[in-house]
Amino acid sequence: MAKKTKSVKPTAAESAPLKQEKEETVEVKQLLQDERTHKITGSVLLLIAVLLFTAFTSYLFTWAEDQDKFSYRMLLANDIKVQNLLGTLGAFLSEIFIRKGFGIASYLFCTLFFVAGVNLFFGKKVFSLRKNLKYLIVGLPVLSVAAAVLFSSKAFPWGGAAGNLMKDWLYKTIGQVGTIGVLAVAVLSYIIWRFNPVFKLPSKKNFIPADTAAETQEDAIAETVEWQVGDEKAVEKKTGTNALKQEGNIMVVPPADNNNFSHEISLVERAEDEIDEEEEEILDDNVPLLPHFEEEIKPAVTQAAKAKEISPLELEIKTTPEIHAANEPVVEAVKKITSVPYDPILDLRDYKYPVLDLLETHGSDKIVQDTNELENNKNQIINTLKNYDILIQKISATVGPTVTLYEIIPAAGVRISRIKNLEDDIALSLAALGIRIIAPIPGRGTIGIEVPNAKKSVVSMKTLLSSEKFQNNKFSLPIAIGKKIDNENFIVDLACMPHLLMAGATGQGKSVGVNALLVSLLYKKHPSQLKFVLVDPKKVELSIYKAIEKHFLAKLPGEEDAIITDTKKVVH
Repeated sequence: MAKKTKSVKPTAAESAPLKQEKEETVEVKQLLQDERTHKITGSVLLLIAVLLFTAFTSYLFTWAEDQDKFSYRMLLANDIKVQNLLGTLGAFLSEIFIRKGFGIASYLFCTLFFVAGVNLFFGKKVFSLRKNLKYLIVGLPVLSVAAAVLFSSKAFPWGGAAGNLMKDWLYKTIGQVGTIGVLAVAVLSYIIWRFNPVFKLPSKKNFIPADTAAETQEDAIAETVEWQVGDEKAVEKKTGTNALKQEGNIMVVPPADNNNFSHEISLVERAEDEIDEEEEEILDDNVPLLPHFEEEIKPAVTQAAKAKEISPLELEIKTTPEIHAANEPVVEAVKKITSVPYDPILDLRDYKYPVLDLLETHGSDKIVQDTNELENNKNQIINTLKNYDILIQKISATVGPTVTLYEIIPAAGVRISRIKNLEDDIALSLAALGIRIIAPIPGRGTIGIEVPNAKKSVVSMKTLLSSEKFQNNKFSLPIAIGKKIDNENFIVDLACMPHLLMAGATGQGKSVGVNALLVSLLYKKHPSQLKFVLVDPKKVELSIYKAIEKHFLAKLPGEEDAIITDTKKVVH
């Protein structure tokens, strides 16, 4: 038999240090999450980026004078004078990063501190820190080696000690030509990955010999002639030797011999709707025609004109003989049986719908209106817009259960985009968690500003389900969502939106929405009309619906629980 071990509770003296450690941990977490800490840290990182950039830039001009003074004790010594703009600290950091580090590629460290500082200072992701880290990791070796290869004969350490070390190793391994090839491929890979340029080979189809091109260029002299035919004015665009011309409904086909323009011109009568797409492209683009194309166009145009003269085909409607029933009394009996619609509710006649008394009553349905809050919000909106030289003619408020809609009519000449851009400024002046600007409101001609109410009214499910709109609707699957901003009950048909997605952060009402959907259907539908397939992997949200398993839940054969918790069984 195993001995039972008794749990020993810590004494008050022992629990005091534990409690103190927890309090200190909580304080540290709060300090790290504080917005002021982020801004201060961002300011320090921005200062480091500026100092490093200043030191590195000054080192480009003063490295020769400060080189012999470098030592690890130069930061503490008072008798050492350097030319770097950042003093001994700048000269020391420049020697470490540039000469003994990665050379000119050390400027990438400035960008890293700058990106991190800007993001922390403004409290949002202005630049991508992860992308900058990738550039830093890849750029340090590539740029330092490239600088060491290109400026190997220079006295200034363009590649730094790290770049020279990697260059010497590459020279011994793949030689100078191989090293240059690797660097070229690295740069090309970066360009392809970053910009994805399109590389195309020249097409052989459009190649024209030089002699032919010269003759074509001499003959391709464009002329434009205008003339009057009847009441219509047509413009002839003639390019090359032969071209199609059009006057209203007449197609003009010039002869092959273009030397004497006084030759006869053959005219073919055309209708507007007979010009097919290919001929329209020729007319629009002024494509020059070769002589042998002219012979093909004339018969085609003539055939199209002849086709116009043919009368349209008449539609012949064939009638099928009626099939008489072999036994008319039997057919009539079947008609009588099938004429009565099947009522599935009769299979479960004794079912009783849930009563509304099962739901809780949450106060009155009247919306609480705080006149002081409405007046303050109105004044703040007007003053904020006035600070940006935006005047309004009228403002009104529609109070909802949780949100108030302020409708404004701007003065003449005010652009809507200016008001939409002030969304954050208006939210700041109202001290609201967030607002929404609807510009313009459809069908009203006004601009709406939705502001959350300080005191929110509870929307009761019992009120929604007892309303006349829910009780007397003709929807297939009615669900009660809530109330609109004008306090009107929002009842919709789930059958009109078979793909419904509910998403949101923790505590935003996803579970309430799912329960409202299920309860609405349970209060309106008979078990023979509705079956639920419930999937609840967490076994938390839908377990309360096990009580209606026999009536409303669809169940897999051989399964004990109707509510599916294993996602692999969802397909079955």
